[in-house]
Amino acid sequence: MQNVFQIYQSNKVGLNSKDSYVVTRGKTSFLRILGSEPHWQLMTATADEDNGRIKVSNELLRLTETALRLGIELETTPRVEKDWKNREYVKICGITLNPDQEKIDFNKKLFELFNKFFELYDKYQKIESRAGREMQELYGVLALDNQDDDVYLSDGVWLSSDGSIHDRGRQ
Repeated sequence: MQNVFQIYQSNKVGLNSKDSYVVTRGKTSFLRILGSEPHWQLMTATADEDNGRIKVSNELLRLTETALRLGIELETTPRVEKDWKNREYVKICGITLNPDQEKIDFNKKLFELFNKFFELYDKYQKIESRAGREMQELYGVLALDNQDDDVYLSDGVWLSSDGSIHDRGRQ
């Protein structure tokens, strides 16, 4: 699939943000940008747009894992949180327009960021079809405490240090 994406101003009611945008591919939203100039937060989208024309991605685990991988590649500290309706989303990173930065350079960096997200999204393989070693490597980058504790991915799915996946249901 091509890395063609669009950024739209969001019409979602209930967001506590001056600026709100969604990053879409076709009629599907994947990412949300909230904040106000010069600082925004990039996160996964959790809900359809209020006009009904843009629906949120229905592949929550794929979306979550892609967002976590992107955050790790960016060397941020991505984390899974819950919105006011108890839906899980990933806060990937902050986005800042520096005072001395040209808007064209800022937009270019955003374009590269979103392209990277969709490259990772398109390379995604279902967990069940992956080799154990790849899952162990994923555990290695997601486990921050080095305590050999399982890592929560999303949607009730946990990853163990041996690369195995366990569905414990939502907590």
